[in-house]
Amino acid sequence: MSQKLLEAHYRPNRLLTEAHGLDGYNCGFAAARQAGAFGEHQRALVWRLIGEVPIDEATRVLDVGSGIGGPAQWIAQRHGARVVGLEYCGSSVRAARQRAESGAERLRFVQGDAQYMPLAADSVDVIFNLESALHYADKDGFLGECRRVLRPGGWLCLGDLTTDYRRLFAVAQLFNKVPSQFNSNVRLWSRDAYRRAFATQRLSIEQSERVTTQVADSLADGLADIRLRGWKASRGFRARYFYLAFLEKLLRRGKLHYDLFRVRKDGGPGNTARGS
Repeated sequence: MSQKLLEAHYRPNRLLTEAHGLDGYNCGFAAARQAGAFGEHQRALVWRLIGEVPIDEATRVLDVGSGIGGPAQWIAQRHGARVVGLEYCGSSVRAARQRAESGAERLRFVQGDAQYMPLAADSVDVIFNLESALHYADKDGFLGECRRVLRPGGWLCLGDLTTDYRRLFAVAQLFNKVPSQFNSNVRLWSRDAYRRAFATQRLSIEQSERVTTQVADSLADGLADIRLRGWKASRGFRARYFYLAFLEKLLRRGKLHYDLFRVRKDGGPGNTARGS
């Protein structure tokens, strides 16, 4: 994927987060409408995805597609784990490093490609991947890399937009050729496609969950916050407002879904799949 195109996609996200004091890019998880601030919804989605995956001070976590670093920092703060954020966009890596707390010895950010991870085999306990795989041209290659770098019994926590209407979204690929706020850079899979790919890579589904309604409710709260501040305050990311509003409608109408997966690399103790 072109670095220039992806930078153009994420620039308005960065401006939006700066304007609203947010630490991450994700769509968030709301138990109900107006159940909290959008920033709280973003954290809730991170914890919902991790679930009961064991993380402590001895755990090495890799956040693939770490963006401006919010989730990686939250995980390091809550669990004391060693966290590496791997991000493709150079501007996001720089922003993440600036945002990281001074003296955060167990947290670092590096630039790299999720489909060619610069890590040794069997070197990571947990991979966290939230709203990043939708941009990957080679998702099979990404999952193969996850299997390679995970230790036996290691976990992959993956949250992504999915669809059963891939032809409908093929038109969106036309916008990917021009660097602008309107390029989507999305290459969506269905939930079943993910399940088949996990099986191919011998990654056993421990749990899967569809949280489409909760994500749509979170987006609705975030969009309401933007409207409250007025049109002038959204300068620089106005097109992203309409992008997110359209995304909410697609989630409401079932054209898009939001799926969370917790899967494990075969070979660890107690690795019995109980996927739904």
